[in-house]
Amino acid sequence: MDLKRLQRNMYELHGRSPAQRMALAGFGAVWAALVWWLLLGGGLQTAGAWFAWTWTPGDLPRRACLATALSIYYVRILFTEFVFLNRGVSWSEVLTIVPWIFCIYVLLAATGGQNASALRVTGYMGIALFAVGSWMNSYSEYTRHVWKERVENRARLYTEGLFRYSRHPNYLGDLISFSGLCMISGSWVTVLIPVTMLAGFVFVNVPVLDSHLSEKYGEAFDEYAHQTWKLIPFIY
Repeated sequence: MDLKRLQRNMYELHGRSPAQRMALAGFGAVWAALVWWLLLGGGLQTAGAWFAWTWTPGDLPRRACLATALSIYYVRILFTEFVFLNRGVSWSEVLTIVPWIFCIYVLLAATGGQNASALRVTGYMGIALFAVGSWMNSYSEYTRHVWKERVENRARLYTEGLFRYSRHPNYLGDLISFSGLCMISGSWVTVLIPVTMLAGFVFVNVPVLDSHLSEKYGEAFDEYAHQTWKLIPFIY
């Protein structure tokens, strides 16, 4: 993988990319609607019948929690794309994100939606993790956005708030929130989601973004990086 090319396509594009952002929003809305249909609109039985599979709806509170949580994630995507994100968005990025969201939505809905067991302690812990991770992602993005909106901070590196403890608290928030969703679903197969996300962050997103920030902010970022954990405090 050409990380330098990926860096140019992700972090060095200018303009608002309205078509790309609308595509992300539109497909995300379709995937969110699909989740509600599968989990609460009889979609599991119907979709299962299409492929001659026997899909039976499971515990209703579990299905409702998954549908609500995945809708919250979609709203977070909207805020990121239309409020917090100041760089351009390439079509290659859109064509990566859209199928990824589809896969995780369908996997969580199909597996968690058929789980007949009540939520119990693990499920409620998952709800708590999802809430904490969602807050961590959105709060870190919001505080950086507010800080960057001040004219005197436009060309400066933001190292306050949750960024004091991790260079990428928004990524960490996603890892925590999707780990919580796996616990809500109650299906071990869904562990593939946070594991894949972690691999993507460690081998692609973090190196690419750190390279961009180092080129943009120079010694300020290098000093910050030397003092701050990349992703998970005290671990990595």
